[in-house]
Order: sequence, then structure tokens, then C-alpha cells
Amino acid sequence: MNFIPWSKPKIFGLEKKLVVRAINTSWISGGEYIEKLENSLSNYFKTKYAFLVSNGTAALHCSLLSLELKKGDEIIIPGYGYMAAANISKLMNLKIKFADVDLNSFCVSLSNIKKQITKKTKVVVVTHTYGNINEIYTIKKFCRSKNIIMIEDAAESFGSKYQKRLSGAIGDIGTFSLHATKNITTGEGGLILTNSKKLAVKIKLYRSHGVVKKRYYHIVPGHNFRLTNFQAGMGLAQFKNINKIYKKRKQIYNLYKLNIKNKNIVFQEIEKKVDFIPWTLAIYFKNNQNNKIEKLIKWFEKYKIETRSGFFSADRLPIYKINQKEIPNSNFLSKNIICLPIFYDLKKKEILYICEKLNNLKF
Repeated sequence: MNFIPWSKPKIFGLEKKLVVRAINTSWISGGEYIEKLENSLSNYFKTKYAFLVSNGTAALHCSLLSLELKKGDEIIIPGYGYMAAANISKLMNLKIKFADVDLNSFCVSLSNIKKQITKKTKVVVVTHTYGNINEIYTIKKFCRSKNIIMIEDAAESFGSKYQKRLSGAIGDIGTFSLHATKNITTGEGGLILTNSKKLAVKIKLYRSHGVVKKRYYHIVPGHNFRLTNFQAGMGLAQFKNINKIYKKRKQIYNLYKLNIKNKNIVFQEIEKKVDFIPWTLAIYFKNNQNNKIEKLIKWFEKYKIETRSGFFSADRLPIYKINQKEIPNSNFLSKNIICLPIFYDLKKKEILYICEKLNNLKF
């Protein structure tokens, strides 16, 4: 068996043509493909505004800047998940409150959000970890009742739906990553969605140096979060194949679920309300209570299979100074999850090979 990577982008062919065309136009920073892709994504997600940015973290940073938060304002972030929102919040001197996640869905729950709410809470970030969506409408309703902004960190859930509504298009703001490992890619890249004209004006302003019409005249201390035209060309080509990508990722996920027979394996729980497009397949083992993930990753490497551990929970990162007892589920998942390969060109025989190794694994 050849080496099986954890992830690999699929290049269909049109990407090269559009990237070359973009370069040949000499419009490198701005250009037609940015506008075309933004319009396509706005129509697809049925949101009034879509803004391409340089990466998923930039999407979160630009979104938070647009809210014009003050030092010490509180933001609630899941204790488990990729920590981009937390990192940016710390850089912005916001007060971060970590809400524990649900042990079944691996996503934040409303009950745990409520434990962290105070009068100073301005923002709740809901992260759709591994492509899953949990309690999103109940969280949205609660945030609305408290006049709190809800940001969907949908970096890993491009295409997933909750009650037929696409992730990232439900909250006040939705952010995505278009990184090489994601469901569609521009290499590096990100996306911001909103239906608010007020927020859209500010997002556009902070995305491009705080300048609007008068060149070099900075209205606010903005940033340069812009995506390049040739990256947008690549993204447009990827987007034209989006249904093929969804179909293939679902097939791979279902093939794993059908052929993994090891009863010690626990899968992420997906609600029936969710149309799930998997970013990866995250599992843990009931009997793996001794934090053997690094050994497990090396065990897979012996069989030429690349896997990845779960994210570090906030309590395991010294920069956040939070006690493990505050987010026990996040801590448990962080120490026990392992992520299996999912990518477009992953072959059936490779999936069956991985399943065979899993089925024979004992602790």
C-alpha cells in the first residue's frame, strides 16, 4: 500500500486555466474573479453580502474588528476546536470565556454557553467542528434575546446544512477557511458572510486599509485582508465542482461508517436535522483513557497512514490560563480524538485498508 496522506486538495483542471487568465490580465490584487466568486457565493448561501479575504483567521479578525469591540468586552468561544477565534480575541484584548462542548456532537451547546453569559458578553462564536452543526437555531434565538452577536466559525463546514440552511448563513456573521485542506480551496483564503448592511460596510472598510474612495485616506485603522485575483480564479473553478466534492466526501464518510466494526470506536454524533459534509472523520476509543494518541498516530504511520490528533483544548494551552475542570468535555476530546483521512481522491481500497487496521486494533 502506498502512503495515504491525511488530506490532499483535488485539482480538476479549470483551476490552472483561470489562474493563468487572471495573471495574464495583470489584475493581480483585484480583478474580475474576485467579484464573480463573491457574487456566486452570495447567491449560493442566499446572503446579501459575501467578502473574500486572505484566510479563515483573517475572516474572523475582520469580522471582530467590524463590531468595534472595546478592551475587556466579553466573547464566548468553544473550549474545543481550532483556536483561531480565541487567538484573535486575545490579540484584540477581549475577555475570553470558554464554553464547554457537547461530548457527543463535539460542538458547543446552549446550556454551556449560558453558564458563561454575563452583562458584558458581546459576541458568541459557534464553531462547526469537523463539519458538524449543533443547536444552531436555539443558540441564535438566545443570542438575539440578549442582543448578542453570533458568529459562525464555519471554517470546517462548507456545504453542511442545518434544517436545509447552509452553515455560515444562519448567524449574524459567518466565516470560512478556503485553506488547501478544506472542502473547496483557493490555496490560502477565507470568506465572510452577512445579511447586515451596517456590518457589511464595516467589514469592507476594515478589509482594505480603512480606505473607501479617497486614496490613502484612512477612515479607521484598517488591515489588508484582501484575496488575490488568481486565488479567486482558483476558488471559482473549485466552486463549479462543489456538488462533485460533496458527493465524494459523503461517499467516503459512509464507506468508513459501513466498514468500521471495532465496537470501541465512538463517532461524532450528527443530528438528523444536519446534512453533514465531513471535513475529516474524527473518532475516539472508549478504552483509550491513557492519552495514547501520539502512540496511535505513530502506529498508523507504520502502515503508511497519516492521521491527526484532535485540537488542543483551551485548558491545555498555557496562553489561556483556564482550569481543566471548567471544560472537562473539551479536555477529554482533545486528549482522545484521532482524525482519519478524507479527501477527493481517496480510493475505496485505501479506505478498506484503513478500516481493516482499525478493526484489528486493540488496547
